[in-house]
Amino acid sequence: MDPLAIRWISLALVFALAALAVWALADAAREPRVQQSEPDDERPLAVVIYRPGQSTQTVQVDENVVIGRGRGCHIVFDDATVSKEHARLRVDGRSMSIEDLRSTNGTLVNGKAIDGPTPLRRGDRIAIGPNVIVFAGESRTSES
Repeated sequence: MDPLAIRWISLALVFALAALAVWALADAAREPRVQQSEPDDERPLAVVIYRPGQSTQTVQVDENVVIGRGRGCHIVFDDATVSKEHARLRVDGRSMSIEDLRSTNGTLVNGKAIDGPTPLRRGDRIAIGPNVIVFAGESRTSES
């Protein structure tokens, strides 16, 4: 190869590397962009259901849910101590509450009978007959 051609190629390579270095320094000097993260309200809330003699079940709740013995309920307990429409979980944004629907045997939250809508905190235990529902808070994974 001609020595003059090698010089021109070397010079072009030096200019290209210099341009790349200037671009990298200018990009690093710019203010970092703040990325907007996904809003937390995209992740559904979850409850863990404990039924005597059965395996636990985790249910994602992203809307109001009726709990009871009736076939039309979202969470069904096949238990004579549970009313057909026993209680309702209400979702409001990132919070959840439970309301007893005038059930025969009542609804307990952390061992205390409730008489109206009761806000829930993560870890609260809801007793409906011998069944227990634990409010788990935000679900770790969302179903798509």
